[in-house]
Amino acid sequence: MSGPLQPTDFNLPAGLAPSTEPSTSSATQPSASEGAEHGDDGQSSESEGGNVSEGGTRERFANLKTDERHFEDEKARLERNARLVMGPPLGEGQSGGPPQDQVIAGEELAQNEDILADFDDDALDLELTHLRLRTLRGLGIERFRKVQRISLRQNLLTSLFYHPLPPPTASEGHTLAENGAATNGDRDAVDEDPHDDQDAAKKEADFPYHEQRRAEEEEPVWPLRDLKELEELDLYDNSLKSVKGLEGLDSLESLDLSFNLLRSVAPFDDASPNSPYAFPRLNHLYLIQNKLTKIEGVKDRTNLTYLEYGGNRIRTIENLPISANLRSLFLGKNKITKIENLEGLTGLRTLSIQSNRLTKIEGLDALTELEELYLSHNGLTKIEGLRKLTKLTTLDVGNNKIVEASAEELAPLTELEEFWANNNELHAIPSLPPSSHPNLSTIYLEGNPLQKELGTAYRRKIMLECPQVQQIDATFVRQV
Repeated sequence: MSGPLQPTDFNLPAGLAPSTEPSTSSATQPSASEGAEHGDDGQSSESEGGNVSEGGTRERFANLKTDERHFEDEKARLERNARLVMGPPLGEGQSGGPPQDQVIAGEELAQNEDILADFDDDALDLELTHLRLRTLRGLGIERFRKVQRISLRQNLLTSLFYHPLPPPTASEGHTLAENGAATNGDRDAVDEDPHDDQDAAKKEADFPYHEQRRAEEEEPVWPLRDLKELEELDLYDNSLKSVKGLEGLDSLESLDLSFNLLRSVAPFDDASPNSPYAFPRLNHLYLIQNKLTKIEGVKDRTNLTYLEYGGNRIRTIENLPISANLRSLFLGKNKITKIENLEGLTGLRTLSIQSNRLTKIEGLDALTELEELYLSHNGLTKIEGLRKLTKLTTLDVGNNKIVEASAEELAPLTELEEFWANNNELHAIPSLPPSSHPNLSTIYLEGNPLQKELGTAYRRKIMLECPQVQQIDATFVRQV
């Protein structure tokens, strides 16, 4: 397996070459007054963080500890590499007028080639995280036919294809503004959800629709296609709007498409053996924080063990696989109003439907293997529908409107270890005695009327009724 990405000697484009002049800023050059404080002739001692070079100038990050200096040096190196690949950030160094961020196609190609130039063709691991990559052009990913893991997290990718370029010439420069222009007809419909985070809105505004138009007219290159040995692909936090380009990944086990701009993953619906999206070994799928309005692409994927669909715009629980293999299902931060269609997930261990629009706990009777249930931040009014979940160890119903937690509903939960019911409308401590709940170690009840009503006796009252508990809210119980 190849090692981590190492610094490479680059031929810097004009205007990006580092200065050889010693810095004279106050941040790196001690002033006379500073020198007086340290004594001598204006140079601080090494023991006080003032490492001085032979030339008399202070070293970079000299006031930091060794590990901090290493971190800052590494960060500066990554920023430098990012500038070499992508140029300076938009708007930097501009004093007004039209955008001047110049993108030279030939230079971009050469600089991307430098990133993986020293990697052997049989490398197993490609780490390309947080390099501000806008394109896969020039990386040469397609030559790594044995690669097993690729991380492209936190870049600026808008598609998984690129267009072949003619031989670069110095006259081929163009501005991002010229190529980025798009008519209203090119753009997606305006989002109906006003609660989108600012990052998603910015990604949407910057999306290069001109590249999509060009892809329809010319045959692009798809560097990730048919990497038969690839097991893990991480595309977290980019600006992708399509899953096209992921065809033929027969060994793929884990796929992360979280924090993108996806409105649909419908191509994944066809999981038949002859489908380019068969992914016969896929067991972990992450689709957090996209713009998906329904669950799709997983109905026939019975090998899945972990599925994340949180942070989207889903209103109905549907189209899930009928499979005992799925162990964890995350549907938090959607618009779901009812717990339903989970009967086929008999092997489920963890279920999260937090931050939705639920008003009733129901539809869980078939999930007899469930161990963790998260239903906080909904509109629930009472604890119910849990009597069949005898293996439950964690129950989170905090931040609801619960006024009732009857002993009859809680008594069957004999394996319960953590009970979170903070910020509800409870006036009485739920019945969780050690005789029926011997493993209970943590209970959260703060933010309920009972806390104010009991006043200073709040904690003592809980300890008397639940002596087995080791933690009340965020504070451990003092053992006598």
